[in-house]
Amino acid sequence: MRGTCGELAQGFYRGEPILITCPIEKFSTATVSDEFAGVDGLGSKSLAMLEKVLKHFAAQEFTFGVRLASQLSRGKGMASSSADMAAVAQAVALSLGKNFSPSELGTLCAEIEPTDGIFYSGVVAMNPLTGRLVKRIRAQEQFQIAVFDYGGEVDTLKLNCRSQFEFPTLGEAIDFSLTKKSALANQTILPKRGLSELMNFAETLNAVAVNVAHSGTVAGIFFRAEDELAAEKISAVRRRFDFLQFLTLTRLAV
Repeated sequence: MRGTCGELAQGFYRGEPILITCPIEKFSTATVSDEFAGVDGLGSKSLAMLEKVLKHFAAQEFTFGVRLASQLSRGKGMASSSADMAAVAQAVALSLGKNFSPSELGTLCAEIEPTDGIFYSGVVAMNPLTGRLVKRIRAQEQFQIAVFDYGGEVDTLKLNCRSQFEFPTLGEAIDFSLTKKSALANQTILPKRGLSELMNFAETLNAVAVNVAHSGTVAGIFFRAEDELAAEKISAVRRRFDFLQFLTLTRLAV
């Protein structure tokens, strides 16, 4: 399952808590096999999901081993927990000859904690408390995302869904002005050092936008897919904002 670079926006729409996903090409991968035994790499939430799925299918005997590996940093707002849980759920279901739909995965994950919408393909608006898909949102072009980390870890469960930002509209395509407004509104909840300055500097580099994890420590700078100078621009950001750690250059998964 894919992870994320925070969210494109988070808040409320018509009174319902909503986040707009920012899926990236980094993954959590679960392997279920009879070639090994026991569980390896599963945290408390993915263990809870394993138990939930076995109970869901009334699997009295489960003789497979389960392993989980992830490219996603923990406590950063990269949807690591959601990706772990969804990966385990689907892998176990497939081993039993079953298959979960994205909406079923959303419901299962949300029953354990507020979830990101990584089980839906592309960019979507969804309710993190229920896993409900609200709307699919088009990406009109492809983007590279430079992922930076402010450091430390955040208890995402405590901070999830606290943003009071009210979406004025929820359009059919990605609206980066909404992304900026949501990120700045979140400064009153989980402030990120020099965010306005980072946004202004990104503009001088012809970046498209800057987004943040509303309940995490990462920020993403969006460059167009054809921008061959992205690596040089990342170096410029690192020199100017030396308190940021560069994590990876990836792509928006559309």
